Amino acid sequence: MDKINPVSTNLLYAYKSKVNAPSESKNNSNTTTVTSDIVKKETADAVKAYTFVAPNGKAVPEKKSIDELKADLISQGKVEGKDFIVRKGKDDSQLNIIENGKQVKVYRYMNNGEKKEDFDAIQEFSYPLDNSKGLKYIETTYGADGDFHFRTSLYERDKSPYKDDIVNFETQPYELVQKFKAQGVKFSMDNVYADLGFTVKITAFNPKSDEITRYEFSYPDNGDKPNSVSKCIIDKDGSLAAEIMFREEDTSYTDFKDTLKQANKIPEGLNREERIEYIESHGGPGLKS
Repeated sequence: MDKINPVSTNLLYAYKSKVNAPSESKNNSNTTTVTSDIVKKETADAVKAYTFVAPNGKAVPEKKSIDELKADLISQGKVEGKDFIVRKGKDDSQLNIIENGKQVKVYRYMNNGEKKEDFDAIQEFSYPLDNSKGLKYIETTYGADGDFHFRTSLYERDKSPYKDDIVNFETQPYELVQKFKAQGVKFSMDNVYADLGFTVKITAFNPKSDEITRYEFSYPDNGDKPNSVSKCIIDKDGSLAAEIMFREEDTSYTDFKDTLKQANKIPEGLNREERIEYIESHGGPGLKS
């Protein structure tokens, strides 16, 4: 079975708290921030160029405990360890659905999943029919009531459409600072310390769009190379709108707005090129017919 990057399954809990969670900062700068550099909408262009199996759309499954869900699968002739995998934990649990050797759906639970009320979220995975362009998979996460949480596209690091962005996994904070100074961009810079390491945050503001661009360099304790480098867009309401995450092996783009929702409203009778043009003009990437 293809290994699913663990950072993907943790996004639901890690990303939702990044914008509003308070943190203690040191070495803060009071510099006013202005920049025109924001996350590009390259994901739409990249996905449009690939043929992939699209997510099924809004998922509102019947709420069941993890054991009830397991019993249903067994009654359908499914085999544990082959067609699905169950992991129970004290704080969280999950049931993974496997098809053709790949993980296609994950039911997430709080606690050990004994009660149907513990059902927390569902993740759906879509895989490209041709991954020569570097797209590994697309993951869409919904809440227990079917509300959209986020969609992540995971790429091979060296084939990512963001490999030539202003930052990447190899970028150090001082290099970004040098670029901003050379461009006359003003910025603020914070160092946030934790038990297992520290994060350097560089923040810029675009007055034209009322969007904030935040760059984060996360280092292990006593490390001189970051574990990850991220570029985030915070919208005018203070919500995390999108994020690019650069890691050693891969790069991910996470959209917190459901840009694929227009795919369900495509007029009938359009050929592939017309479908692509329609979806792109309505804010979403092109899909396979």
